[in-house]
Amino acid sequence: MASGKRKIQGSPRNARARLLKEAAKMFMVDGYERTTMRNIANATGIKLGSIAYYYKSKEYILYETMSAIIESGEKRALATLHTSDDVKNKLRSLIEVELDTFLNDTAAIVIKEWRCLSKKRRNQLIKHQQVYENIWFDVLTECHARGIIRSKPEIARRVLHGAFAWSESWNGAKGDSNIDELAEEIMKLITHD
Repeated sequence: MASGKRKIQGSPRNARARLLKEAAKMFMVDGYERTTMRNIANATGIKLGSIAYYYKSKEYILYETMSAIIESGEKRALATLHTSDDVKNKLRSLIEVELDTFLNDTAAIVIKEWRCLSKKRRNQLIKHQQVYENIWFDVLTECHARGIIRSKPEIARRVLHGAFAWSESWNGAKGDSNIDELAEEIMKLITHD
C-alpha cells in the first residue's frame, strides 16, 4: 500500500472484535496491570506491530473495550423497552440485562479497571454511559410515580447498580442462581406487591 492505514490481518472488523473480546477476558482474569500488549497479540493471533499501529497504547485498548461493553449494554437495554408496554416488565427486563452483563460478560472490568483510565477517557465514558443510565432513570421514575418501587429513582439506581457491579462476587464462583431467579428476587426487594 502506498499510503493510508494498513489492515489488520483478516477482516478489520472481525480482528477488532476479536482483539477487544480477548483483551476484555485478559483484563478480567489477569487485571489491566498484568496484561501486556504481547499477551493480547498472542491470544488473538494478531501481530503485535499491527495492534500497536491501530491501538497506540494498552490504555486505549482498555478504553475501547469498556466503550464496547457500555454500547452493548445500551443496545440491549433499548431492545428490552420494546418487549412490553408494562413498566414493571420493563424494569424486570432491565434487571435481567444488567445481571446478565455482569455475570456472563466482561462488564466487571468497567468497575474493576476504571482507575487505570486517564481522567479524559473516564469523562468520555461517563458521557457515553449517560444514555444507558437515562434508560434506567426513565423506567425507575415511571415505576416510582406509579407506586411500583418504594425508593426515589436516583437512590434505587445507585443501589441496584452497586449490587449488580458486585454480583460476580455475591452470586458465588459457580453462579448460585440463574438470571431469572435473581431478577425475581431483586424485583421482590424493590417493588410493592
